[in-house]
Amino acid sequence: MNGMLSRYRPLLMGMAFFFFLAACTKQIKPTPSTPKQDATLEELLSLYKQRLSRNTPMKALMQVDADLGARGRHSIQSAVHASKAAVQVRGFNLFGGTLFDLKVDALSFSLKTASEPMPFEAELDFYEDLAGRQIPFGSLDLLRWVQRGGVPDTDFPKIPMLEKGEVFFTLYLFTVTQGRAVLEEKMFIERSAFRVTRVELFDVTGFRRGIIELNDYRMINGNPFPFSVKGTGRGEAIHLTFKEVSFPDLNGEIK
Repeated sequence: MNGMLSRYRPLLMGMAFFFFLAACTKQIKPTPSTPKQDATLEELLSLYKQRLSRNTPMKALMQVDADLGARGRHSIQSAVHASKAAVQVRGFNLFGGTLFDLKVDALSFSLKTASEPMPFEAELDFYEDLAGRQIPFGSLDLLRWVQRGGVPDTDFPKIPMLEKGEVFFTLYLFTVTQGRAVLEEKMFIERSAFRVTRVELFDVTGFRRGIIELNDYRMINGNPFPFSVKGTGRGEAIHLTFKEVSFPDLNGEIK
């Protein structure tokens, strides 16, 4: 009897392994993959215009983590109010006092800080000179993407072009400068809900000047909103982590 067991032990062990593997396999439930969708350029542009019409006005609380290289690292809590016309960001210290109060509209901005309570007002051309020095917030592009809730601005005079890929779509936005097409933005769009996940920003020479990454989308007011927005460029990084987001029924004006 023992001899027979010895002869068939390899076969019995193989069968036992087979049944063990089959039993384990039955317990594994495959995760359903999110179906990919297709869309034309016109359908995408129409979808984004629809989302923009719903996403204002907006109120939010967020944490700003800024790595400004030689200017150090900062972490502050902020409140955001945004409408189609303007966006306002207020930064607070640990005791709830206002560190800065920034308002940006289509043409200009104003800034009040704890050390300079009188507002400094200027055209947008001067904004980049202050960003990262007196306000740890980053580029104007980052503000605009927050203002729009992660939705692209594709209005004229921008010229959109769409490239379709198996995993994502790529949306290019051009403008015409001195008779030639200049690439301004290159966007990567996932194909389940057509959410923008990455934006590459270019200057007039074609040099990539910055990257914006949008993640952790959650449904707010029937639309996806990115609760994580990160901007990098010039050796600096700004990470915005949203805590609360709402779209109250207001008239759209920032008080």
